[in-house]
This record gives sequence, structure tokens and C-alpha cells, in this order.
Amino acid sequence: MARAYFYLVAASWLLTTTSAFAFIERRVERRFEVPVDAVLSVDSFSGMVRITEEANSEVIEVVVLQRAEVETESQMDARLALLTLDMSQKNGAVSLVARYRKPVVWSWTSWPPVNLSYEIKVPRRCDVQVTTREGSIVIGSLEGRVVLANESGNIFTGEIDGSLTVHSNTGELGITAVTGSVTASTATGSITVGRAGGPARLSSQGGYMELQRARGEVVIRGSGSDAKVGFAPPVRHPADIELSGGELILVVESTSVCTLDLRTSVFGKVGLRGELPRTLLAGGEGQSNMEAMVNGGGPRITARAKGGNIMVRGVEPLPVVLADENGSENAGTR
Repeated sequence: MARAYFYLVAASWLLTTTSAFAFIERRVERRFEVPVDAVLSVDSFSGMVRITEEANSEVIEVVVLQRAEVETESQMDARLALLTLDMSQKNGAVSLVARYRKPVVWSWTSWPPVNLSYEIKVPRRCDVQVTTREGSIVIGSLEGRVVLANESGNIFTGEIDGSLTVHSNTGELGITAVTGSVTASTATGSITVGRAGGPARLSSQGGYMELQRARGEVVIRGSGSDAKVGFAPPVRHPADIELSGGELILVVESTSVCTLDLRTSVFGKVGLRGELPRTLLAGGEGQSNMEAMVNGGGPRITARAKGGNIMVRGVEPLPVVLADENGSENAGTR
């Protein structure tokens, strides 16, 4: 009983003498009326950025949450005094810039002193450029030119009807679909692209790369990276893939018309799974190289894997739903 009483008193003392974590949050809101072809740029020292689209909208709505681990309003004011948050508009372009003047301190303090998060609504037709040092970026389905970059934090985009450029040092990149060109690069993070309607250029220095359905020209570079690339028929553009120290998987539908030019290092092998009508020109399965015409030959898919293997998967075309003259749906292939 004495020991239990001692622990109870000790716990009560700790609760009364130890400062509890406290957070204070401030909210800043702005609304900008914009023309049809709107432009939004965000440049922040840190903070998560989330941008969603509003159909038929003619405004850009911005909410910035400022949050800090402080106990009093005066302490919050002191931290915000070093924060510069500029939100301005020039014609159809809206600009958000956040800077924090880091003071000289003689003891350890957390950085950043103020955490920012952005919730922004834009018209569906809007060019967007976002740069933040630390923080994830989430973009909805937009129509326009989109450029995104951070040092750490994941980046995700919905369906982009336009062009897309994305870079992160350590974050993961997830891209649903792009009708135009897509350029995605990371230092160590992985890259996943669902559908690429235009030219696709992917690069990573250690992360896994996957391009599920490519319709345009493909250029992929990787060092210590595995990769998987699927080609949507008909194959109309060439591909240039080069990996160093990684495995490569190519997915080609059996009705595709293309030419495979595949080569590994001396100890690597080219493999094939599934049915893929082909005429061998050089090398073959189980060897370090294979050149073959698929269904008579067409655009060249060139792949080099230094220190890894290459696997080609021949798959049946995906079924599509076609409507007849009466409006009923029938399964077909493409």
C-alpha cells in the first residue's frame, strides 16, 4: 500500500509540474475573382498544400492555417511576427508566398516555428505551380499546366488535362493520369503513373518506377531502381529505357505492333511470359539480349538493364464496352 501511495503522489506531482503541450492556431482566408484562364502559384518554406477544383467557378479561395506549439497568444504573436505571408493578384494570376526569417538562437528550437497548411479551391481550368520545402502536395483533377516540387513529402495528382512536371527529393509521387506530357523525378522516392497520353519522362536514383499505360514517347532513367512499363496499343511512339542496378518489366499487349531491342549486362537475362507474336532478329529468351519484331515490327522499344534482368509480359487486350445502335452495351477489345 505504501508503494502504491508513493507512485500516486509522484504521478500527481509530475502532472502539476510538467508543462503540457499546447497548440494555438490562426486562420487566414482570402478570395480572388479570376478570369477563365486563371494562374495560381504557391511558394512556401514548408507546409502541406491541398488544391481542389470547382467546376464553373470564377474564384480562387485560399485558407491558410498557421499552427504553433505555444501556450499563450503573445508567444504566437512573436512567432508570426517573423513570418511574411503575401497573397496578391495581378490580373488572372494569384500568388501566395510564405517566408520565415529565422532568428539567431542560442538554444535548440523546433523548425519551422510555425506550421502552415494550405486549403485552396480553384477553377477546373487553372495553371498551377507549387513549391514547398517540407510538406505533401495534393492536387485534384485540373485542366492546364501543373508544376509541383518539394524536398520532402509525398505528391499526388488526380487527372490532369494538360502537362505535368513533378519533382521530390525523398517523397513518393502518385499520378493518376495526364493527357499531355509528364515529367516526374525523385532522388530516392518511388514514382507511379497511371495513364500517360503524351510523352513521359521518369527518373529516380533508387525508387521504384511504374508507368502503367503509356501512349506517347517514353524515356526512363534509373540508378538502383526497378521499373515496370506498360504500353497501350496501338504503339505509335518509341521508348528509351535505361536502368543501372535494377530489374525491368515490360508489359505489351499481344495485338501491339512494335520492335523490341532489349539488352542486359553479361550476367543478366531477357525473359518472356505470355503470348506475344514475334520474329526474332537477334538473341532470344534466356540470353542477355533480344531483338524481335512484334506483329511485323513498328516503333522501337529500346531497353538497357545494367546489372539487372528484363522481363517481357505479353498480355491479352483489355475488354472495352461498346454501345450498338440501340444503346445496348457489348464487350469488345481494343
